[in-house]
Amino acid sequence: MEVKHPRAQLQGCPVQAGDPGPCDSVKSLLLEWARDWGDAIPLPPFQRINPAAPGATAAPRTMAPLRLWLSILTGLLGTWAQEDLYRKVFVFRNDPSDAYVVLRVSPAQPLLNFTVCLRSYTDLTRPHSLFSYATKAQDNEILLFKPRPGEYRFYVGGKFVTFRVPESRGDWEHVCAGWESGTGVAEFWLDGKPWPRKGLQRGYAVGPEAAVLLGQEQDAFGGGFDVYNSFSGELADVYLWDTVLSPDRMRAAFQSLRLPPALLAWSSLSYSIKGDVVVKPRLRAALGV
Repeated sequence: MEVKHPRAQLQGCPVQAGDPGPCDSVKSLLLEWARDWGDAIPLPPFQRINPAAPGATAAPRTMAPLRLWLSILTGLLGTWAQEDLYRKVFVFRNDPSDAYVVLRVSPAQPLLNFTVCLRSYTDLTRPHSLFSYATKAQDNEILLFKPRPGEYRFYVGGKFVTFRVPESRGDWEHVCAGWESGTGVAEFWLDGKPWPRKGLQRGYAVGPEAAVLLGQEQDAFGGGFDVYNSFSGELADVYLWDTVLSPDRMRAAFQSLRLPPALLAWSSLSYSIKGDVVVKPRLRAALGV
């Protein structure tokens, strides 16, 4: 019986930002193959150990294949984590930066309504992206962007409205932006308070197959970054719902109270870090404030 090498299965198996991966089945195949075939997996010549070489120690061949295939999986599929990030933050350490965080989300159908919320802490005065949701058809499908202190831009389908707010006094800022296709009404909330609503993209539908990133603005699906639009600082409490939240729930999001199930939830976030970003306890939580 012919045993087909799993690497032959990897052709045409792309892994793109935000894509849960057509390669999930390949991951399972590799793990099963490494477990079942053990010593039958040939190691590349550069990983063979010559027992006759001075000081050489032969490694058990039953472990080497597993390490080999795990390294292949890490390189091909990336590393995803899923956890409750309550009282934790993403720290984007560099300015400017090429780092970002990919979020895994797969709406079942186009979004005709949504709310996105997050909390940011930065001393940047240059333009920077906070939340970027891109499809292959539209790179600014959903975008929260801050071009300068005291101003936010909220994009839907490549068009935007501007909300002018008081300049930050060096504290966290919590923002929520909601949009409904039927009326084209866009809402913006800052620290639990609503700003005057505006009109945006009435009748539009947000595409469901998306790359969702924190820390970079996408000028192409999953890429096309300008480091001078990158984020530097701390991000937390990221949520995306497929509905416009009620005023009470907008305020609950600001207060970190119990929230309805979401497409993206900080309490069960599936993410992959790319570059110099670390997860740390939120300083206020650590101080008990």
